[in-house]
Amino acid sequence: MRPEDRAQELELNEWEARQQAAIQPEPTRESAKWCKAAGCGERIPEDRRNAVPGVQFCIECQERNEFMGKER
Repeated sequence: MRPEDRAQELELNEWEARQQAAIQPEPTRESAKWCKAAGCGERIPEDRRNAVPGVQFCIECQERNEFMGKER
């Protein structure tokens, strides 16, 4: 790989990382290991906790919360 191609690749990677950081909110709290929804208590998978900083609900409860919020 030519040096200028490598430099362009590094610049693109840095730009993509900045874009991702800009759209991903800073976590305001630590991700929960167990769902905080009343009556649920399911374990939140590590992959979800890593993908969604500060997550407090399992996928099912999060979807239910979002659906109920849209219904109001």
